Amino acid sequence: MSAIIGILEFESFFDDVDDKEFFARCITGYKYSEETIENNIKNCFISMLNSKVIDVDKLDYLIRDAYITGFDTVNIDFERLLSSLTIAEDGGKYKIAYYKNAISVIENVVYAHDAERKWIQTHPVVLYEAYILQHIFSYLSEKFDDEDKKLFSLESLSKKGQHFENGFFISLLCDDDVIYLMKNSFQSELCEEFFERRVRRHPVWKSEAEYKAFVLDSTSGGKWLEKFENAMSITAMYLIKSTDSWVIDKALISKLEKEKETLINTDMEIKTKNVQIENKEMILKVIHSLDDYANQKGIDCNFVILRASQFNSGFGKPDFSAINIAFQTKEGEKVAVVGKIVTALEAKERERDNFFYLFYKRNEWIDTDKNDIDNQEICEKLFRDVVF
Repeated sequence: MSAIIGILEFESFFDDVDDKEFFARCITGYKYSEETIENNIKNCFISMLNSKVIDVDKLDYLIRDAYITGFDTVNIDFERLLSSLTIAEDGGKYKIAYYKNAISVIENVVYAHDAERKWIQTHPVVLYEAYILQHIFSYLSEKFDDEDKKLFSLESLSKKGQHFENGFFISLLCDDDVIYLMKNSFQSELCEEFFERRVRRHPVWKSEAEYKAFVLDSTSGGKWLEKFENAMSITAMYLIKSTDSWVIDKALISKLEKEKETLINTDMEIKTKNVQIENKEMILKVIHSLDDYANQKGIDCNFVILRASQFNSGFGKPDFSAINIAFQTKEGEKVAVVGKIVTALEAKERERDNFFYLFYKRNEWIDTDKNDIDNQEICEKLFRDVVF
């Protein structure tokens, strides 16, 4: 969408269709085939704007986010990094490279990105905020969209704008419009949580480390862990695809029971039918376990499951090892890749990709010291009820 809007709004800056294509490729990161020197050079520019390890966008948000959040990350000497940037010839092809004096800065960029992803981007509060916004976008789309018009579209983003059947006129769509609609027109439980953090759900565990400490200790790994995480994954997907509120509550139990009964009486291919019934039964196991635990603790059955990706260090990525370093020699520049010349920290390969956050709603009037959720206790109960 950014590429389309850029081409339409700044058309006078482009000489021909080739310029427009280059502009779009810089935004999307879609490189040219390296058949010509010109394409090689253009790919170098694309790499500076859109790369998996270092580009101007990553440098910008790493420095900005550290400042805004107050997160004390490693210092990135971006001036030194940019001054060492060069285009080097290697084997008849041109590539982005950095002079040897930037190696320490390159490592610091990866350190900073690792730290940001591990402690900021995957923080449960940040993930929950993204979850609320995802729900709100979906909710607003349902309220606005029809066969001919979409709220989140090129027409709404344009200056001309468009009228909707509910009487709203939207043009130059931005964050402010979404916030206005959330506050005044299309409210939901999650909209309320976005503005009033006091009523938000709280994570049962607050980091990947806690998840591993409690869940892995409860499951002892192996096929039982795989079965447990599969059940949690199916439940998380079901909440988003098949419910309006995306929340586990008592109403969801009766909804699932009815769906299961309807499925049993449906005439369909037996293998497909059995898989769908098995999935419903796994989801019901998760929900019944949480409902039972909530009853024991005297709190409402009001849970959210969010799936997250486990942390994997950038030092283990092939793209990091493939960064080109240029050395000056008597015969000219010599290019070598980081992986062959630098002894960097080795990244441990992760055993599984996904883990989960479980959020619950506290009852403000209940003594939380006596009735709050116990991490180990709920993990053991969930695992026991889901797997066996």
